[in-house]
Amino acid sequence: MGKARVWLILPSVLLGLAAVRSPAPNDVSCFDTSPHKMRFVTVAPGVQLEVLDWGGNGDPMVLLTGLGDNAHAYDEFAFQFTDRFHVVGITRRGFGRSSQPVGGYDLDTRARDDIAVLDTLGIRQAVVVGHSIAGTELSKLAAVYPDRVKKLVYLDALDIGSGGWAKLDQPPGSPELTATDLESVQRLAAANARNDGYRKPLAAVCNMVRMDSAGEVTGPITPPEIPAKLLAGLEPAAYDRIQAPALGIFNKLSPQYRTTYYWALTRGKQVEFNRSIEALSKWNDGAIQRFRSEVKGSRVVEIPNANHYVYVVDEALVVREMRRFLLDN
Repeated sequence: MGKARVWLILPSVLLGLAAVRSPAPNDVSCFDTSPHKMRFVTVAPGVQLEVLDWGGNGDPMVLLTGLGDNAHAYDEFAFQFTDRFHVVGITRRGFGRSSQPVGGYDLDTRARDDIAVLDTLGIRQAVVVGHSIAGTELSKLAAVYPDRVKKLVYLDALDIGSGGWAKLDQPPGSPELTATDLESVQRLAAANARNDGYRKPLAAVCNMVRMDSAGEVTGPITPPEIPAKLLAGLEPAAYDRIQAPALGIFNKLSPQYRTTYYWALTRGKQVEFNRSIEALSKWNDGAIQRFRSEVKGSRVVEIPNANHYVYVVDEALVVREMRRFLLDN
């Protein structure tokens, strides 16, 4: 799986680790200070998913992550909603502390995994929020299990399973991580913030990487074949089958969009970036319009030339729009 092919989905904190030293034993509990409860839920024989529970009062809210992430990515964001919702997060199979089976990365199985978690937790119906590739799960859950979904929130989670995204030449990726970037999780998180324009909780980073006894980062927890299988298992969203109210908050790209690492690219790579972002922005416009027109009664919020991690970079705006949508009876 090439670095450029998954530009919209995988952060550099994961992509830049493929060539580092062999994995070593890992203490993925480091820096996990979020006051949540953690448990493992068996969703299939030999397959357990990590589930975080941040507590709260009200209807259940389930948080699903982008490709490469784990539920700890929401360790801070979750508390924007615990006053009105009981918030839980799921780390999908293959990532973080969840099991890494050989198969089961197709969309149908991932949706069944989510339903199995809801069943175990005794959740009959939930608000489901998903970032990035989790939008594929939201659409599948709403289409196949409509009675289990109360409302949907898509956080820059466009339908990459259709519309030609996979055929696009993706912009060049961020600079390779240096030996200094890998000296600690803190340095790795700093490199991620510098290159990708957002900073995620340290526990989320810890649950993505392996470290040696000195705390140096030695490699990713998830082998590259797992994201490749997940991408290969995508399918077009059946937007016309979604009956639940849906909110889409999208990063609206323009040909002028530039990432934070753009200025670190060589001149040739900048030219390549400029050319590919023009095509990608056209696809982005079409994907947003398809969501708007095919998801019945949907509400769409566009943030011009923002960041793929809209819930981190534009947290106040995202929270305001989500609460308005979710608490509107």
